[in-house]
Amino acid sequence: FTPHWIYCAMATESPSLLQLKEGLLLSFKECSERGLTYSANWAIELASSIETEQLPSIPEIERSPLFQSEYTQFCLGKSLYDLHEFKRAAYVLQNCKSNEAFFLRSYSTFLAGEKMKEDSLVDVIGPDHDGSIKNTELLSLKRDLAKREIDNQLDGYGYYLYGVVLRELEAVDEARKMLLRATHLSPLLWSAWKELGKLCEDREMLYSLDVPQHWLRDFFLAEASLELQLMDDSLAYYSNLSLVGFGASSYVNSQLAVVHYHKKDFAESETMFECVRKLDPYKITSLDIYSNVLFVMEKLPELSRLAQEVVKVEKYCSESCIVLGNFYGLHGDHEKAIVYFRRAVRLNRHDHSAWVLLGHEYMELRNCTMAIEAYCKGIEINKNDFRGYYGLGNAYEILKMPYFALHYFRQAHKLKPSDSRILFSLGYCYDQLGLNEEAKKCYRRAIAFKDQEGTSLVKLAKLHAKLGEGVEAAKLYTKFIAQAETKGVAAHLIDEQGFAHLFLARYHISKGSYSEAEAHAHKCTEFVPVTKQYSDKSARGMVAGKS
Repeated sequence: FTPHWIYCAMATESPSLLQLKEGLLLSFKECSERGLTYSANWAIELASSIETEQLPSIPEIERSPLFQSEYTQFCLGKSLYDLHEFKRAAYVLQNCKSNEAFFLRSYSTFLAGEKMKEDSLVDVIGPDHDGSIKNTELLSLKRDLAKREIDNQLDGYGYYLYGVVLRELEAVDEARKMLLRATHLSPLLWSAWKELGKLCEDREMLYSLDVPQHWLRDFFLAEASLELQLMDDSLAYYSNLSLVGFGASSYVNSQLAVVHYHKKDFAESETMFECVRKLDPYKITSLDIYSNVLFVMEKLPELSRLAQEVVKVEKYCSESCIVLGNFYGLHGDHEKAIVYFRRAVRLNRHDHSAWVLLGHEYMELRNCTMAIEAYCKGIEINKNDFRGYYGLGNAYEILKMPYFALHYFRQAHKLKPSDSRILFSLGYCYDQLGLNEEAKKCYRRAIAFKDQEGTSLVKLAKLHAKLGEGVEAAKLYTKFIAQAETKGVAAHLIDEQGFAHLFLARYHISKGSYSEAEAHAHKCTEFVPVTKQYSDKSARGMVAGKS
């Protein structure tokens, strides 16, 4: 798998690592002065990970005479912006005409509107939905940006903000066009690439975008693939980026750890996260995913240690709250876990993962109503995360609403077609609805995709037995018993071994294979639920052909 920018090497000369570093440093300066702190931090972290010879000179931004004449006023606006006095910053920049000042004024106005919107939200979850509460500055910003575009005065940063405004106004197609334009005019503006990736609906759309043939394209494709749950693609891109000069980047290594988590390679994910923590011990970003890894692996001591460490670094951020929520969830204190997950979504309402985890904890308390609301909010933010749909399916299944459950399990299956848990849940829904052939197909596919617990094997065997298909049921029960004896089974399936032996004892009697029947009948007596229903005497009776 070769990165896209290597394919372009024949047409254009590939940039050296020194040139990459210079470009990132320039991007850091441009983003910093415009208040795009996330992009600035991303650029400088990446630049610092590149090992090259000393820079011949510090990259400088070319300034227009107009900007130089407005420089003092721009600095005043930027200082107010840094103090989060967004309305005041926009006011002092209202007469400035340069691209830099126009962007800072418009972005300050946008953030002022976002702050007012957040202040209007009463609670994170409950009857007061936030769908109707909008940023009141969006329409005026759209008019200003459209006028400047008509006058051919928008630069890449302006097009980026135009795209964000249009996205908030739900004009997705137009937003995508503006963000594409931004990547062409300012190819090192990471926020434009990131927002563009969020607007990609599927793999076909992602690879059909007319993005610039720039080295940053591989970072974009890697992250967008991760958003779209295309884990093999994302892993290939990040692995290559690690090999071509970014191996020391905490960002690249964190993303690799996240990809391994989604691929269920939890041991490798844990190893990668530990490497990142050694490189950057105070980095909080992505530690929420690391806590998910430890939760799934049921490593309570390690999760406890991580929770203590993040609290020391930054207690009041969404990632830290998710780590603490996972710790209390694994500890069995679900009410306290809910407290921290609610705090996480209050701190960052756009964190879809926090909403999903909140839904999981409500499910643990069998509060399906609140769980459904949390899952729905998670899906609103990121419709590509199968966990929200899967959670909704489970909630409606508990509420005895199989058609609703089936709908959401199907949605989850579209996003994660090879997940054995989802296939089992689909099969179980079909089973409950009497759609036997569809149920069989789903159970078989779940088995093919390595249903580790063996639940699908048992359910498929029971379905065949119910339909009078004894030969198929006997094959499946035999396979289940062999798997249980060699690999063991989950606690909730231990009793199923007894009933499997009971079925096989009866089956072999019907076939006249009394020695096999006797062996299975005696095995039945080792399982309490079976012996409660069938005494050892009746088991011997089966062997004698008298039952």
